Amino acid sequence: MSERGRGRTGGVRRSGRAALARLAVALAAAGGIAAALAGCGGASAADQGAIHGARATIYVSVPLEGPQRPVALDVLRGERLALRAAGGRAAGRSVRLATLDAATLGAGGWDPGQISLNARRAAADPSALAYLGELDVGASAISIPLLNEKGLLQVSPLDTAKALTLPSAAVAGSPERYYPNQQRFGRTFARVVPSDAVQAGALLSWMQAEGVRRLALMTDEDPIQQALADAVQAGARAHGIAVVDAEDVDPAASGYADVVAGVRAHRPDGALYAGGLLQGGAARLWRELAAADRRLVLYVPGAMVQQEFLASIGAAAAATRATRPVLSLRAYPPAARRVARRFARAYGEAPGPEALYGYEAMAAVLAAIDRSARDAHGALTREGIVRAFFATRRGGESVLGPYAIDRAGDTSLRAYGGYEIRAGRPRYAVALRG
Repeated sequence: MSERGRGRTGGVRRSGRAALARLAVALAAAGGIAAALAGCGGASAADQGAIHGARATIYVSVPLEGPQRPVALDVLRGERLALRAAGGRAAGRSVRLATLDAATLGAGGWDPGQISLNARRAAADPSALAYLGELDVGASAISIPLLNEKGLLQVSPLDTAKALTLPSAAVAGSPERYYPNQQRFGRTFARVVPSDAVQAGALLSWMQAEGVRRLALMTDEDPIQQALADAVQAGARAHGIAVVDAEDVDPAASGYADVVAGVRAHRPDGALYAGGLLQGGAARLWRELAAADRRLVLYVPGAMVQQEFLASIGAAAAATRATRPVLSLRAYPPAARRVARRFARAYGEAPGPEALYGYEAMAAVLAAIDRSARDAHGALTREGIVRAFFATRRGGESVLGPYAIDRAGDTSLRAYGGYEIRAGRPRYAVALRG
């Protein structure tokens, strides 16, 4: 077995009640961090952001323990390839890649405490040019405040959580709560992956194309996924879809007959579950829904594309559709296919599409560092790097296709992949526009 391991599904979020607990800790901690940092005094000389010397560092935070390890390794390898393609240099400096594990064995995946340590280490390093992370949906809530306080650029390859960049009623005070030093540095977090605001549009576009006119929404206590469900509900009418039912799913329930009955009573032709995986309960709910109404088309977002869920839904797989923020490798431009060939030569196996997002995050950051130095006649500051990245306009050199970064830190890319489920695994079916 390769070091990535078997059983890749390409999901970007840890499942189960433990993940919900970690997410709740992350959101609470982020609010506490922001409040504490906002009350800090003036910056020391080391905090002014000037980067001196012939060597510099880019930090990478990825979960190298647990089920996300295959995806994390693909992203990390993509980042390494991009740095290698640049000759290991940016703005005339030699750049060291410092890899930090965002997961712990005890947590079984990404860990808020570990991410906090990672962000603090990077923020305190005067040689740090940027921080690439996080991968799991919502995990960046921990690192953003710590890095924003010190003005260090953060770019996520895969974290799609809407509340990190846009207001969401499901996450109080978002997104401002994550930026304690916004008055001085502005936003310091951006991503090369389209957010859940785009995913909501992609889901609705697919539902519309498949003839869904009456939709049932199911959510649980996961605020990040509630934000996605809210976006779906807000955009449904424009796609000719009526949300006829909204069900709250209890993660501690012993069964879901009441939920199934509530859904059926409203006669939907489509159902979306946006939430955590409920320690196997979601798969049971999915099987019961499919058995109760075989005409019902069942939709899930990318956060639920996990092997333990997909392998447990049985006959419901035939009715299940999933959206993910990655496409088939064949759907990317020629630059992506060239990188995929280099990846295979370097590592002895083909990459998953997530590797392209790691590659592009690194390539775009290196380009911003170079522009920042040119604009400042060779000088480098954290503030200058942040400004340069938020002015990013990528063309044919991008492995993801042309895009720009907006004022919120979001990419102009709008493509999501639509996946069917075959033999317990996602199979790419269609490119969707959100």
